[in-house]
Amino acid sequence: MTMLREFQTIGHDLFIAGLNNSHSGNMSVRLNRMMAITRSGSMLHRLDYDDIVETIIDGEDAASARASRERPVHRAIYLQTSAQAIVHAHPPQLIALSFFTDQFSPVDAEGRYFFPRGVPVVEVTNAIASEEVAGKVAPLLRDYPLVIVRGHGSFAVGNSLEDGFHYTSSLEHSARIASAYRVNSNSR
Repeated sequence: MTMLREFQTIGHDLFIAGLNNSHSGNMSVRLNRMMAITRSGSMLHRLDYDDIVETIIDGEDAASARASRERPVHRAIYLQTSAQAIVHAHPPQLIALSFFTDQFSPVDAEGRYFFPRGVPVVEVTNAIASEEVAGKVAPLLRDYPLVIVRGHGSFAVGNSLEDGFHYTSSLEHSARIASAYRVNSNSR
């Protein structure tokens, strides 16, 4: 699969799964000392060649201005982890749960299998495209495949965009189950 096709497939799947709205989220892959990242304002479910921006990881260059505004977070993750790909999404159930916990621990068997230690939720003052997010999320992604930013969304890492999608969709599924479980257990 070509890199563009992988971006297109995962961007489409994120949208269809309800993990992003029409213009939210971003993705990137490491290319040695560069990264290919979605363009700022792009529609992940309708990506084209011009929507993928190649920019250096350790600084700004001529292409940086076109790249996602979350690029500081992507850069920090690449500089501090061995991640080969990053998926940033806005899963609604996870975002809702993030207001009530500092660590989400799935109650379902599959969720506990993929996230045996749960997933940390970080609180920041500026949740969108900030160095504060980069500083809190990147170190945690050394030990967890996904981190939730309270009220904003998730950052998932892996060897491919598919890995990031898998972690994101799996945890959102677990969040739905946990919410239903809590509602039903409270009604007894």
